Amino acid sequence: MLVLMRKKIKNEMLVGLGITGLSLFLYYFPPAFLNDLELLYQKAQFHWRGTESAGTDVVIASVDEKSLDKLGRWPWPRDVFGRIVDNLTAMGAQVIAFDMVFSEADESGGLPGFLTLKDKLDRQGIKEPVIRSLIDESILSADHDSQFGRSIKNSRRVVLGYFFHFNSFGLDHLTRSELDQNFQNIKPTRFRGFIKSEQSIDPADFNILSAYAVESNLSVLSKHTRNAGYFSFDVEADGTLRRQPLLVQYRDANSGRDFFFPSLAIKAIEKFLKGTLLFKVGSAGVEKVLIDSKQPIVIPTNTEGEIMINYLGAQGSFPYISLADVYAPDKEGLNPEVFKGKIVLVGATATALKDIRLTPFDPVFPGVEIHATIVDNILRGQSLYHPAWLEFAEAGFLVFWGIVLTVLFARTNPILGLGLWIALNFGYFCMVQWLFVNERFFFFGTLPTLQSLAILSLMIAHRFLADQDQKKFIRGVFDQYVSPEVVDRLIANPDNMKLGGEQKELTSFFTDLAGFTTFSENMTAEAQVKFLNEYLGEMTDVLLRHNGTLDKYDGDAIKAFFGAPIFFSDHAAKACLVGIEMQNRLGELRQKWKDEGLPELKMRIGINTGMIVVGNLGSKTRMSYGMNGDAVNLAARLEGANKFYGTWSMISESTYLQAKEVVEVREMDHILVVGRKKPVKIYELLGLKGSLDPEMRKGVATYEKALESYRCGDWNLAIKLFKESLQMNPEDGPSKVLLTRCLELEKTPPEEPWQGIYTLSSK
Repeated sequence: MLVLMRKKIKNEMLVGLGITGLSLFLYYFPPAFLNDLELLYQKAQFHWRGTESAGTDVVIASVDEKSLDKLGRWPWPRDVFGRIVDNLTAMGAQVIAFDMVFSEADESGGLPGFLTLKDKLDRQGIKEPVIRSLIDESILSADHDSQFGRSIKNSRRVVLGYFFHFNSFGLDHLTRSELDQNFQNIKPTRFRGFIKSEQSIDPADFNILSAYAVESNLSVLSKHTRNAGYFSFDVEADGTLRRQPLLVQYRDANSGRDFFFPSLAIKAIEKFLKGTLLFKVGSAGVEKVLIDSKQPIVIPTNTEGEIMINYLGAQGSFPYISLADVYAPDKEGLNPEVFKGKIVLVGATATALKDIRLTPFDPVFPGVEIHATIVDNILRGQSLYHPAWLEFAEAGFLVFWGIVLTVLFARTNPILGLGLWIALNFGYFCMVQWLFVNERFFFFGTLPTLQSLAILSLMIAHRFLADQDQKKFIRGVFDQYVSPEVVDRLIANPDNMKLGGEQKELTSFFTDLAGFTTFSENMTAEAQVKFLNEYLGEMTDVLLRHNGTLDKYDGDAIKAFFGAPIFFSDHAAKACLVGIEMQNRLGELRQKWKDEGLPELKMRIGINTGMIVVGNLGSKTRMSYGMNGDAVNLAARLEGANKFYGTWSMISESTYLQAKEVVEVREMDHILVVGRKKPVKIYELLGLKGSLDPEMRKGVATYEKALESYRCGDWNLAIKLFKESLQMNPEDGPSKVLLTRCLELEKTPPEEPWQGIYTLSSK
């Protein structure tokens, strides 16, 4: 059985560890399908959580179908946006952020024609004041970009948007000078708030998203504000937008220097809070992002400075106001309070303008609402994040999960294993969902589920094949020393018996019949056998009645243990109960032997609890289930120590601590036995809890006071108290032994500091 169990456990452990190793490999080198499954799982987590309410600091002013109908075909003249800015400013908007770029000049007012006409007048020398005045007024009226620029300047609340190109595709038509001019337009808005843990750190070495080119606003607009941010998005492999870099890196081709630029959302928050964006960076990348303001906000990001977006629901999680209403608030009956003190994000929501994104909640989600979600996440501290330790934790969990599943599935049948798999994975699902909802980070969901399914499936297959070998092995081994009925039960359910070699905390039990050797010399062989059979039979009945396991008989001695092969936690208590009952039954036998003219023999018992090795030992044809170990040897020494102290039942401190609720004892001494380096406290086993009469209880108390004085080195007081104990019970062996020892120590005190430990020189 031992060989079979070891082989079975080894093979099942190899299955579990093999799947765990494969899971780790797939974690670090995931195939595309596994990434896709995980992204689908994360998407589902949003739906399982449900929608959440947004804060009150963000309003969306949208280019919707209504505004297109009322304000005309897109793109609108810039003077329309100037009026929109003026109206939002007048209505108390605290920040006006544009999720759009104004990169081309507005010629809708006929500005180029007026400029050409003025140039012709200049060349022809026509200086008629009326004509010149009309031309200048027309140019001023037609210059919508300048009008918009003046509104931006006067408002002082505008954050312009622009976007980056992350590769050169489709940009062949742009000249170097055009690329450089676009860069110069955004250069004043660059980010400079790096806090380095070491001066040698260069943020350009980090894996921050790097751009190839920028599409910026016209200089006539960008010169009026230093507040601008990019609104570019970086989508996942499945097209869903889950994260947003707070900074983008851009290398200036002329100087070779790297510059960093903030996102539109973070720039709007920075202006809203009147704070300063700071990035703390270390050797591993971004360590901390915060907005230093009156009420500082720490923004959780990964080492690349990316924020994970916590979507609140489908489109419409934030208040939407049509720009047609903003353009003519009085006419449309717009309540100006809706914008007061708010961040107003101006962006397109009309389907025709195609600023539509895929999110976990909605396949047609306006990009401007994504920016609104990011702003809301940061202001309310509700963004998702990717902890720096997450990769280590997930890899560690795969190992832990694999080991736990291997151990559990190895101990269950297939049906129970399937139920356990369902229960564990449901518990894991609940844990992962709880972490997402309450701690706001994704803990992987698919790989552990697939790992657990693979372990269970392969273990069931392995067990089916191993069962055939197991039955053959059990019959080959156990037919040698147990009945066929026991073999059949073991085959039906071999896990009921733990017969493999194992080390565990058990209680060992030794007895010896005092004086039997001398007594047996005068007995015939037949009489000896009859006497021993009666004695051993009665004692064994008591032992087995309390689930003790017989190790062997050694003449008149009994060696046994409690807690194996079937474990029970109260093994120490049961061993003590067996010792008490054996002594009681032996008392009855002594009366019987007296009537038969036989000597009234007594029995010494030693009990100890500790780490014991149990298992089948022997050859393939003859095996014996037994115990071994230092704790076993100590039990044997305690049985022998009874002779020295004049007692009959002795237990160790480890046994007493586990059985003290059910037995009465007397602490006897602190000794060092032969073969051990560690001393042990010993106790005399007196009876069941509550069985001591008042006189005996008084004697125990007196002895224990004397023992305490002895340990403190107060020989005079100890001698006095041990004498009092002997006056109560003149035959008390421990009092005699300790009294003699104290008298010797009084005459010859110990040379070394006294610890109250006595060394027994014999077994």
